[in-house]
Amino acid sequence: MTDTVGYSARVSRRIISILTATAVLLAVAGLATLGAPPAFSAVPSTGGWLGGDPVVPGGDPGDPLDPDPAVPADAQEGYYVRVLLDRQVVLVYLDGQEIRSMVCSAGTAAKPTPTGRFFIQNRGEFFFSEKYQQGGKWWVSFRDWGIYLFHSVPTNRNGEIIPEEATKLGRPASHGCVRLSMDDARWLYDTIPEKAPVDITG
Repeated sequence: MTDTVGYSARVSRRIISILTATAVLLAVAGLATLGAPPAFSAVPSTGGWLGGDPVVPGGDPGDPLDPDPAVPADAQEGYYVRVLLDRQVVLVYLDGQEIRSMVCSAGTAAKPTPTGRFFIQNRGEFFFSEKYQQGGKWWVSFRDWGIYLFHSVPTNRNGEIIPEEATKLGRPASHGCVRLSMDDARWLYDTIPEKAPVDITG
């Protein structure tokens, strides 16, 4: 009788041990199946949700979204940049859908930012103006090949941000260029290709 009870106890412990190990293996396998979260593009999905084709209400999955009505017909493919001087904001679109909004500082009444249709030209990592004793990082020209630029908030000769100039972001303050935060200037420099259209309106 004692041997039977002891045997039963040993068998029960062995079964519990096997079940526990199986549960652990299944949990690990489940985690492995899930894997790491998917890597998403630096540019947000124009579908407005994570992964897959965009879904249009009333349409079939995969139908393209209608372009934003603010985007002109000739700028509905690829990148397009709008500068709204009355709001001191830069809007960036990709294939007709807004993907980024950035606070800016454009020109003052004395030195206004030009308005109209322009195209992205050359670019560089840093410049310094002896005339104004200010520089900027991550500049991208939109007119006159290096005269009118998107660039960071002003810096000194050493590339260090000038604090009193940085605080002006969001209101007219430049000599005609379009100032952006350091992060936004770098993003625009890295992202927007040459010949992309730029519309600047009052």
